[in-house]
Amino acid sequence: MRFTAQQGRLSIHLRVFRQGRDLQVLCGGGATHIGAVALAAPAHGQVEAQSHLAGLPGHKEDALALRMAERMAHALSCAVCVNAGIHYDNITREEIRQVEQMVHDLTERCISALQKDSPCSR
Repeated sequence: MRFTAQQGRLSIHLRVFRQGRDLQVLCGGGATHIGAVALAAPAHGQVEAQSHLAGLPGHKEDALALRMAERMAHALSCAVCVNAGIHYDNITREEIRQVEQMVHDLTERCISALQKDSPCSR
């Protein structure tokens, strides 16, 4: 599955791959790369997902990847691995806010689509 959002020069995409009952999600935009990897699994009987995070020095996608992985794991009741890498030269604070909102919106669109045909329920 692929989801895309665009605002002005900013374009963000999610690519979602099923890994058995679990999900692999690639989130990129601009000069796409691997900046951070987040892994989350639903915490059975707990409110928060169990999660792990790895980020490369100098990259700032770690919080974004972690939010996505935990939100998707909780909503879809499966393990989720998110690889995130977004880079735009001379990005402004307002554009960073726009990227964060687009990623949030794409995450919710993805969850909605997958809940209709959840790989986690198979």
